[in-house]
Amino acid sequence: MDSRAWDDRYRTTDSVWSPTPNLFVKEYLANLPVGRMVDVAGGEGRHALWFSQRGWEAENFDFSAVAVGKSLERAAELSLGDRFHGHVAAADSGQDFLLSPANLVVIAYLQIPADGLAAAIANAARQLVAGGTLFGVWHARENLTEGVGGPQDSRVLPTLAELSAAFSAASLIISEIGLRRREVSVDGVAHEAIDAVVMARAPEIVTCS
Repeated sequence: MDSRAWDDRYRTTDSVWSPTPNLFVKEYLANLPVGRMVDVAGGEGRHALWFSQRGWEAENFDFSAVAVGKSLERAAELSLGDRFHGHVAAADSGQDFLLSPANLVVIAYLQIPADGLAAAIANAARQLVAGGTLFGVWHARENLTEGVGGPQDSRVLPTLAELSAAFSAASLIISEIGLRRREVSVDGVAHEAIDAVVMARAPEIVTCS
């Protein structure tokens, strides 16, 4: 789907996605020190809004103008003031963030082909502070045979090998990579969805004395 199709989708309902943050975003990132964060392909901005409410300066970076507009309206309702920013741009466009360099970048469920995903990861990596964190979570390819949810197209379901290669190519240091399972309800029946999760950081700057 292109940005216009997503604009149409976001217009059809009050909220396409859950307004609460992904459980793995909360698990891995809730205790980070407050700083500047960017929610890449953030849709209606649920993660940027959550971080902004916790004192962070946050940016929702998404190619749907409708989604970004909705996130700005929500930020105003929450009285987040100048701690929240909206930015209409594609994740793989190479555009600079408004909050570059960022202490944290979150990429949650950006399900695009491997080359575009690698470009998005590289663009995020170059805009992290030294030692900054890049956290990503995706619907994993294993959902096609073992789990539920997410796109049913293997081309947009990354493998751990593809993610590892993309993060390494972006000169990021991976601290954790693996598959995580979470319970989801489908028509009132509990199932397991399988996500690929990556926690990484930008290299520290080494100075010579």
